[in-house]
Amino acid sequence: MRQASDKTRRRRYSLTADPNLVERVRHENGCLSTLLEGSMLAFLKQRELERWKEENRQSFESYNAMVERSGLLSE
Repeated sequence: MRQASDKTRRRRYSLTADPNLVERVRHENGCLSTLLEGSMLAFLKQRELERWKEENRQSFESYNAMVERSGLLSE
């Protein structure tokens, strides 16, 4: 996954948000764009992790079944 950087081309988007939250963030000198990008990156990272777990679920189940039958490999 590519992360945004200063060299990344930026575009404007129209969004809606709770005005109380926006005011609180601004009061704390928070940058709405930075917070949005961070939130989007965290969301995508979580989705990729969920997708990876699902794609590898059969391998996990197979390994767990082997451990139940034979114990851990390190034993």
